[in-house]
Amino acid sequence: MKTKISDQDILGGAKPPKPERVHRAKVGRPTKYSPEFCEEIIKLGEEGKSIAQMASHFDVDKASIYRWSEEHEDFRTALARARAHAQTWWENAAQENVGNKNFNAQIWLKSVASRFREDYTDKQVTELSGPNGTPLQVQSQVIDARKLDQEQRDALRAIIHAAKEEKKT
Repeated sequence: MKTKISDQDILGGAKPPKPERVHRAKVGRPTKYSPEFCEEIIKLGEEGKSIAQMASHFDVDKASIYRWSEEHEDFRTALARARAHAQTWWENAAQENVGNKNFNAQIWLKSVASRFREDYTDKQVTELSGPNGTPLQVQSQVIDARKLDQEQRDALRAIIHAAKEEKKT
């Protein structure tokens, strides 16, 4: 039968010293990033590849591409250049095929609109102004319904009812 010997038995009843704190590296997988990726990502952009395709090339997810861009200034610059090259690739493809009867402009437009939103998404802006572009004047008025006669109250009810019905549709 084996007897278990504790630290206190060895140290004559004294408690063992607490271990010193060791600073550990970050937990998780090490990054796959390498500075050589900068030139590779530019080449992928020159081929018109999307961010998802670029991520697939490096066997990572899109979030890794964006994280590398945040963490490494050289990669951020390379990614910006790659995206510019990719947009140029797509625009050149349209120019070269605009006369081709098999060219599907709708698919091309959908693709560039999703890849390059800033340049290819329709933006609709609505601005309200008063006469001759002056600021819109807003006035509010409180109506004391008790001071209205029956005909005025009926007219007010009809307006409120119509507004509620219009809001439902």
